[in-house]
Amino acid sequence: MFVEPSPALSPAACAHAPAQPPALRVGLIGTGTVGGGVWRLLRRNQTLIAARAGRGIEIVAVAARSPARAAVLLGEAPGVRLLADPLQLAADPGVDVLLELAGGIEAPRAWALAALAHGKHVVTANKALLAEHGEALAAAAARHGRVLAYEAAVAGGLPVVKALREGLAANRVEALAGILNGTSNYILTRMQADGLGFAAALTEAQALGYAEADPAFDVDGVDAAHKLALLAANAFGLPVQPGAVHVEGIRALQHGDVAAAAQWGYAVKLLALARRGPTEDGAAVELRVHPALLPVGHPLAQVHGVSNGLLVHGDATGPLFFSGAGAGAQPTASAVVADLVDLARRPEGMACLPALGPRAATPPRVLPLAQVRTQHFLRLLPGTALCEAQVLRALAHEGLAVQRRAWGPAQAPGGAPTLALLTAPAPDGVAARAAERLQQHTGALVRRLRVEE
Repeated sequence: MFVEPSPALSPAACAHAPAQPPALRVGLIGTGTVGGGVWRLLRRNQTLIAARAGRGIEIVAVAARSPARAAVLLGEAPGVRLLADPLQLAADPGVDVLLELAGGIEAPRAWALAALAHGKHVVTANKALLAEHGEALAAAAARHGRVLAYEAAVAGGLPVVKALREGLAANRVEALAGILNGTSNYILTRMQADGLGFAAALTEAQALGYAEADPAFDVDGVDAAHKLALLAANAFGLPVQPGAVHVEGIRALQHGDVAAAAQWGYAVKLLALARRGPTEDGAAVELRVHPALLPVGHPLAQVHGVSNGLLVHGDATGPLFFSGAGAGAQPTASAVVADLVDLARRPEGMACLPALGPRAATPPRVLPLAQVRTQHFLRLLPGTALCEAQVLRALAHEGLAVQRRAWGPAQAPGGAPTLALLTAPAPDGVAARAAERLQQHTGALVRRLRVEE
């Protein structure tokens, strides 16, 4: 049975052991779900964390929107100062690390820049901040010789940034694909497993606290795109550019789409994908977030509910798969504290690695979506009976070959049967044009989803 090593040393060892360095002093901004989770985790496992970090990690000052709520969280903790102004905390000489867990964009940007200018490291879980201002913050960190750490910003408790930066440092990363938004994944799980429509599944997710009152950030794919941009920067040496990610959400998905995919052995997931494009020198990278069909046996198809998953393919390791809680107070706090442990272990004066990963000498260009090759799943919802041969000829005329086809039940009693088609791999632009012209030619509503094998 594994027994956690005790931090205690024998008297003989103590005689020769160097004095333990002083505790890492942390200034916390934000005492909401994640901030409260970090506070509780540090207190609950303080001895274990200190043993692994080589010294203690202490929150010594807190700034919060609600001082009353912060006071309740802090309780009787001696010596923790409660400040009203986060900028005051960023300049506090008694703080080594600014921990930003308040959310938002412009105010946290000012706090982080001030902290870096005052010689403090910055740890954040704020993916929106990094997507918007990550380049400027990384440049400021490098200029001041400080660390900008953000493990918790990408996939909650999954250590995927650390895996890319450390565990896979010897690898040329060929591709990564992930389910990076738990809200959307919960909705799709309920649509597939229980036959709910999008609106009903969203309402349930909101009632359970998985979705915000305004769910646009999650269901429209923006959150996943921000996370993908951060991962791609570390994997491929790209600048963080969420605007370069092609983004489609899940609002337009119908239960019929999910059910038809399931009949063919596929699950529908909101997939975030980055991979080297079809050029010999790898000079192009695909960056896209959209619903996609995955074979039900695919590891990502087995990620259900609010969980996250990431599949990374390195040239030396082959495929590696990470899965688990992508959000929540304790999983996210675990990632935050892991960054604090790294800082506690870091020798003073040690050179800082680039915050967003080393830049490629010539960063790869982003491949336009129209040039991305995938298979496509077409679902035709006709108003009147369709001629299958006519449909196939029309698609062939547009350069889209069909590998598999099947008729399905009508959308409404007495209506015409539906037709589902699986195409050969083709450029996205070709498939989009073929679907549009087929719709014009037949009068049928043509629904198209990409397929990732």
